Amino acid sequence: MYPVLSQVLAVQPLLDAIERDKVAPRAAFDHLKIGQMLTGLVKSQTKGLSLVEIDGQTVAMRLPNPVASGDTLRLRFSGHMPQPVFLLETPETAAADAPQLSKTARMLSEIMQRVPERALPTLTPPGPLLSQAAAAPAELALALRTALVRSGLFYESHLANWVAGQDSLDGLMQEPQNRQVAEFTRSATATATAIALPDATGTVDPKPANPMHTLLTQQLQVLESPQLAWRGELWPGQLLEWQIRQGIDPQADEPNGALAHEDKAGWESHLKLTLPQLGTLNVIIKLDAQQAFSIRMVPAQPETETLLQKNQLQLVEQLAAAGCTLQSVKVEHDAGA
Repeated sequence: MYPVLSQVLAVQPLLDAIERDKVAPRAAFDHLKIGQMLTGLVKSQTKGLSLVEIDGQTVAMRLPNPVASGDTLRLRFSGHMPQPVFLLETPETAAADAPQLSKTARMLSEIMQRVPERALPTLTPPGPLLSQAAAAPAELALALRTALVRSGLFYESHLANWVAGQDSLDGLMQEPQNRQVAEFTRSATATATAIALPDATGTVDPKPANPMHTLLTQQLQVLESPQLAWRGELWPGQLLEWQIRQGIDPQADEPNGALAHEDKAGWESHLKLTLPQLGTLNVIIKLDAQQAFSIRMVPAQPETETLLQKNQLQLVEQLAAAGCTLQSVKVEHDAGA
């Protein structure tokens, strides 16, 4: 922050009436270090110049009003240009120099303080991803990928990709940051009159709730702890609970935590769904830093475990044919999963 000119105080040539105070100011202050704080005492004022005693030396300065004889000044030594130069510390500059959060930073801090402890950011789509059951796995995979990628959680990253030519404008326009803002702006005027009513305390809040605040909260949560959940319908009547989190490769042996393991981070997905023939099924999929999969299927019903084990080899072959590198595929019954 640059000080205003009225706070920059250079030592002035002394008046003829005070010849006795003429000294070589530069030599007097050569021992001072730039940034050093000093106290100045205003001794007298003559024709707009003030005599100020600093570090045992009396010098003339042109001080901003109001300053009176006997006042004590807080000065910061700023060097020789070529006369000694000081910055005058006022209550305003002291407050300005103190660390202050911007309006945006304060808003983000308040949002994070309202987030419940250990709350998992959860995406909930307004309706089914598909109008009917997927005929091909690739169709369902694309729908899930789009739901996650265009959820708005990674919007700023996608903006950077778009600038670099790695994302499309049509794709960005699908994200809530572009869709909800327009809808919120259109609805704000229509609803303001209806909601601008006094509450029980008599206060009035004319602003409707901004839907982007929820998304912003989720973005901050994902930045703080890379994990999220998706809950919704794949197609009408087919529910899916999907949790994703970043993990650490258990084979990583470097010390000192996350920074040492940054290049060995993997991902873990936990899917829970109820299928017509298999019943409730939990699927835990781990992807390590070498892009190899470890899959564990945990059915809720023992008879489903037998059916999955019987067809396990066929599943492995299909995954390998799809280009997946597999470390392991396990089927086990675990009622607590």
